[in-house]
Amino acid sequence: MKKLLLAIFTIITIHASAQLPDGSLAPDWTMTDLNGTVHHLYEYLDDGYTVFIDFSAVWCGPCWSYHTSGALEDLYMNHGPAGHPNVNANTTDDVMVFFIEGDESSVAQLNGGSGSQGNWVTGTPYPIICTDGTVNNDDVTGDYQIGYWPTVYMICPDRITTETGAVSNPYGQVGNCPPLPTTTNDVRTFTYSGPTSSCGGFLVPKLTIQNYGTANLTSVDITTYVGGSVNNVENWTGNLSQFQTEEVTLPALSGLGAVSNIMITIDNPNSANDDDPSNNQNISFTAVDANAASASGAISIGLITDQYGNETSWDITNQYGVVVASGSGYGNSGPQAVVGSPFSLPNGCYTFTIYDAYGDGICCSYGNGYYTIADASGTIFGGPGSGSFTDQMSHSFQIGSLNVEENNFSNINVYPNPAKDFININIDVLTPNKTEIAVFDVLGRNVYSKSLGNLNVGEITVNINTEKLKSGLYYIHVLNNNKSEVIDVNLVK
Repeated sequence: MKKLLLAIFTIITIHASAQLPDGSLAPDWTMTDLNGTVHHLYEYLDDGYTVFIDFSAVWCGPCWSYHTSGALEDLYMNHGPAGHPNVNANTTDDVMVFFIEGDESSVAQLNGGSGSQGNWVTGTPYPIICTDGTVNNDDVTGDYQIGYWPTVYMICPDRITTETGAVSNPYGQVGNCPPLPTTTNDVRTFTYSGPTSSCGGFLVPKLTIQNYGTANLTSVDITTYVGGSVNNVENWTGNLSQFQTEEVTLPALSGLGAVSNIMITIDNPNSANDDDPSNNQNISFTAVDANAASASGAISIGLITDQYGNETSWDITNQYGVVVASGSGYGNSGPQAVVGSPFSLPNGCYTFTIYDAYGDGICCSYGNGYYTIADASGTIFGGPGSGSFTDQMSHSFQIGSLNVEENNFSNINVYPNPAKDFININIDVLTPNKTEIAVFDVLGRNVYSKSLGNLNVGEITVNINTEKLKSGLYYIHVLNNNKSEVIDVNLVK
């Protein structure tokens, strides 16, 4: 991670926006402290502790001021885990504290070496974790979207994250954590992680569910509505202990219009009434088809950064979520123009996303930055004024035509669906022609392919062994006469 300018700390007193949004699920981690003790975040949360993490850099003056204020020291000694080193015998036993040096500084610098504000180790009663790559890497810094120092997070036992900032009485924040639930069957929707734009009328919804009940969650009904009508009811099965989460990929939606209203609800945890339906927030969004912004020819990305260019990055993903182009590493020498060379993309649907690590976009307080995405005929979207966003902004667009032409089949059936150990593909051939089958996962990787040669008129059934494939959504492409039909199938192992 690149070191941020010292000047940014004058900005911290003005900005109040969190980096990892409040209410986010805390990314889990397992790391080793300077004493060689291994710590697993979720183990502390599962034991009922509220966890405070001070993300700091050894060269950071405001970080040093907070570290030496004694606020986190008092918190740990008076409220930390009973029996842990330096914790008072009369502790409330409900808090854990960590210091994570997240800017790749060395152990020597933590001990007061060159480039450090002082000795961070001596007199610190709670665990100190170094991420210089010798024992731990700095992936956790990226997971928690650290864009400035210090950043102090409070994580409640239900794994929900809040940025508390450098408060003088952190224990006063513990009361903001919800009481541990006592309900038996309670599931809640946590986040929607799927696309919000369709590709040629095709969209694969994804959401994260969380077990909030005391009983293990083994099933839940997930209902998807399109335009107010039920499109699909998916019975998820699994085994989640309390507070555990799982991302669920739902059956693909097809035949969506240019604009479609999508809603997803959950109910019936463990085939019983939900003991607390109030946390079953409905997921609702309007899906706009990527064809609304069609492009042709080579794509060009233009970018004018603000004066903190190293906070800016961008990527382009295809309809399977695979990154096909990206850019980052811009300097902090003031606003700068970045014009990438035109590049070609195959026909398909794509999403361009621009990110700002600090969460204030690239316009307008620190330079009037903006971005453009253009094809051979001109700008598709972006331009002056488009730099005004918070942490990210996305646009979807389509390259070329996705229309499926007629093939030489009268009917194609895939069964069973959901499948487990095998998939049968039944094809009713109208005219003799060369036929091929290919299976792709959600990342666009080809996991199976077979040429059937020139088929005669009539029915043929192809059996595919799926023993070595993982559970998830797959797309079966049946190609005949250079024309294809795509059918999605769920594997449930």
